[in-house]
Order: sequence, then C-alpha cells, then structure tokens
Amino acid sequence: MNEMCITMWNIRKSKEVEIMEVKCCKTHVEHALDVFVAETKNYPILTELSETEKLSTSCDYCKEAATYLVANA
Repeated sequence: MNEMCITMWNIRKSKEVEIMEVKCCKTHVEHALDVFVAETKNYPILTELSETEKLSTSCDYCKEAATYLVANA
C-alpha cells in the first residue's frame, strides 16, 4: 500500500476493534471508499459532515474542505 495513504487514516483501537476513519472531499470519496474496503475487508459507513464540520475539516487527501466521513464506527 502507498505509504502516503497509510499516514492519512485516523486509526484508534477500542476494545480489540480498530476504528478507522477518513475525512474526504467529493473528489476523493470514491478513492477513500475503495482504500477503506481494501484495507479492512469490510464495508464502511459513509456519512455527510454537518455544515459546521465542513467549515473546519479538511480532506485527508488534499486540503480542500471535507464533505464526507468514511468510517467503520
């Protein structure tokens, strides 16, 4: 896997379960979904960020405003 992608994931361990999440813009949402499934072998939960969160959150792949949260929890 590309080293750049590995550093972008926010990974936490909680009771033996890895919680992974990535914040992404509309341009990178398909890539984030593909990488997530490839890494975890599970389907992610795609959530649209609130208007407040969109203002203060940048995409993990570029520095545009994030629109979505791809996560497994």
